[in-house]
Amino acid sequence: MTRHEKYMTTSPNLQNNEVPAATAKGSRLRGTGGAGGTSPRPVKRGESLPTEQGVIVDWLRFTFLPTGAITHALEQMNRYFKLWFPVPVTMVSSKRGLHGYQASHDVMAYIDGEMIRLAIVACGGDNVGGTICVDVSGTGCAIVDDWQAIYATMQDLDARITRCDLAMDFLDGECTIGQIEEMYMAGEFNSGGRIPKYYKHEGGDIHSLGCLGRTFEIGRRASGKLVRAYEKGKQLGNQDSNWLRIEIELHNKNRVIPHDVILKRAEYFAGAHKALEGFVATASRKIPTLQRQHESELARKLEHLRNQYGKTIDQASKFYSDDYASLIADIRVKGIPASMHKSALATHVYGSHAPESELMRE
Repeated sequence: MTRHEKYMTTSPNLQNNEVPAATAKGSRLRGTGGAGGTSPRPVKRGESLPTEQGVIVDWLRFTFLPTGAITHALEQMNRYFKLWFPVPVTMVSSKRGLHGYQASHDVMAYIDGEMIRLAIVACGGDNVGGTICVDVSGTGCAIVDDWQAIYATMQDLDARITRCDLAMDFLDGECTIGQIEEMYMAGEFNSGGRIPKYYKHEGGDIHSLGCLGRTFEIGRRASGKLVRAYEKGKQLGNQDSNWLRIEIELHNKNRVIPHDVILKRAEYFAGAHKALEGFVATASRKIPTLQRQHESELARKLEHLRNQYGKTIDQASKFYSDDYASLIADIRVKGIPASMHKSALATHVYGSHAPESELMRE
């Protein structure tokens, strides 16, 4: 029995062919059924593409209406999380709310002596319609073990996706931000007969202009669809990097985001703008991308360590008579810097090299 089959057979709402009581009401909440007004338009899909490996889910948020007590729904989500993630997770109560919800719980994984948050489950509040919100960050998405299980979860709960970010990475200059800007100026990001507005900026300092990279955005988050291209390698501190990331941020503003967006990622990515379809085949796979991110972040940390404390370490090494092992043992603090949580967690899960199943696809 596969994990997905086990998930489906043990799901409390699918036993004996029962239909969740919230289904009809949930459909009306999403605008996909029932009377009273025009349904929002669906998110567009592009042509069927042979692979999803170049497009990743980098953020996922959905809400659902529990059929029973909130405590039962939280226990149910905890069981689902064990199917989503390849590492043990625990839900920890938080003192803060989230997006109008009164209370929240952090979904945490314990890796290398550090508690790393993968997702948040929020509930309670006067203006949330009795719903529960599940917010999976980019860190959590990076190690999801079974997207089919998440799809089944959302189907089971009759969930409404409120945000989904799809992303592609080009590590070695296969696509540049200049190309994206040229395509925009040529009218290739036509959306329903009009060209969305753009916004661009770059970051840096007076000594190194543009050192933090450039960003080019098309559309607006408020309209429900935003395309963002940015020089991620430079953002991570590597001035020689050609790494470009293209993200599509989808919100349920006047639109329905189908559940299968997390499965047919390349199709929905290409469907967001026809201009993006040609890039899908050349995108880098997830595992090399995360390895590159981990290496870039570590290199930046070591450069900072050398600049700030290099001379101190030199004097300390003399005091320790060049016994570097003892020196490191005395100053080392076990754990993971916050900025490296995502890449370190992925390295823990996938190892320093791609699994054999990934290598066989090359």
